[in-house]
Amino acid sequence: MKPDMYSILVVEDDNNFRMLVSDILIDEGYRVQEADNGKTALKILKNNPPIDLVLLDLRLPDMSGLEVLEKAIQNYPDVLFIMLSAHGDIQTAIKAVKMGAYDFLEKPVSSERLILTIQRALDYLNIQKEKKLLLEETQQRYQLVCHSKAMLEILAIVDKVAKTDVTVLITGESGTGKEMIARAIHRNSSRAKFPFVQLNCAAIPDNLIESELFGHVKGAFTGAQYSHKGKFQLAQNGTLFLDEIGDLSPAAQAKVLLAIETGEITRVGGEKVEKVDVRLIVATNRNLEDMIKQGEFREDLYHRINVVSIHVPPLRERIDDIIPLAEYFLEYFANLYHREKPYLTPDAQAFLLSYRWPGNVRELRNLMEKIIILTDHNEIHGRDVSNILNAKNHAEVVSELTYYEARRTFERTFLIEQLNRHGWNISKTAQAIGIERAHLYKIMKRLGIETH
Repeated sequence: MKPDMYSILVVEDDNNFRMLVSDILIDEGYRVQEADNGKTALKILKNNPPIDLVLLDLRLPDMSGLEVLEKAIQNYPDVLFIMLSAHGDIQTAIKAVKMGAYDFLEKPVSSERLILTIQRALDYLNIQKEKKLLLEETQQRYQLVCHSKAMLEILAIVDKVAKTDVTVLITGESGTGKEMIARAIHRNSSRAKFPFVQLNCAAIPDNLIESELFGHVKGAFTGAQYSHKGKFQLAQNGTLFLDEIGDLSPAAQAKVLLAIETGEITRVGGEKVEKVDVRLIVATNRNLEDMIKQGEFREDLYHRINVVSIHVPPLRERIDDIIPLAEYFLEYFANLYHREKPYLTPDAQAFLLSYRWPGNVRELRNLMEKIIILTDHNEIHGRDVSNILNAKNHAEVVSELTYYEARRTFERTFLIEQLNRHGWNISKTAQAIGIERAHLYKIMKRLGIETH
């Protein structure tokens, strides 16, 4: 994009230095606004057309640059901040980067260094905007929040199988989002205008499961005072999602197999054969192959339902999804409960990234709802998350990790912070952290960090 497409705010109380920086930026074609104190800077951010980047001095007459950064970054998360620091302020500048600033420049700064840093920051801003648009499009189409490589690969499979009528087996731990994957397949299929019907096989007693699946006629059993349609009939022309199919009784397994093979069902207590046209998607958190070996699940049914299989990894293996999901749920529940969406501080994010999530996405969703209900401040810190989770402290959460899991979590968080700081420039990041460029690539590949 051309420089005149960007608006930069220069916040500096030294008039000569502020005017010098502004002149350099104007000569480069940028649109520039100025402020000589923190209060004016916050007012400009609030009332003026969108600011893309702020050059923010650490020392201002009315408040510190860190105070301005803390207030601004909550309300304007899409704005980049580059801190301007004197030689003695380097540690404070580093603290600002940890708080969310993009980078810092030490005064005095050459025009070449200033321009290069701003160009790099704006390149990073463009990448982030493109990623955000892509994620919004993905979320709108599939109604799924996906950022990790694993989930994006699953969406590619969803896109392919949605165009067909094949039976899909979705596996994964409880709470990973198997139902959402099933709904995404249905929503993007030719059957989308017809019903999506769901049945949790584990929640229905064995003596009632066949009635739930295939319906029953009046008088079929004690209490059957009326004829009743089953899920297969209710899903006619649409999609039937059988969750926890591994919990079906042997008798019900046999009848489901027959329905798949013939496209026909018979109600409990009835004789009339009914044609059904449904797309079947099934899910389980159990190992069906082990169940087959133990004689608990029919092998012929397994091969019928396992035409295409999708495995949804646990949330602890999808670290890139944790913060986007948390932000999504925070916004959802903030709107639901009519309050302002709170800001997740870096230490809160670090806590979320290091937690094991035994309940997966469902647990994260519940946690974000509790945060909205139980907190009344606009900043969520690690201690807030810890208290609500009833964890004693961050160390307790980390102690639940194995050595290799803890090291991986630290490495990943550290590298992403460094890559963000250096605009995802591999060479500069490698130089800054003291390793070879090729070695950094290898580490990124091992940790599942994709280049921008």
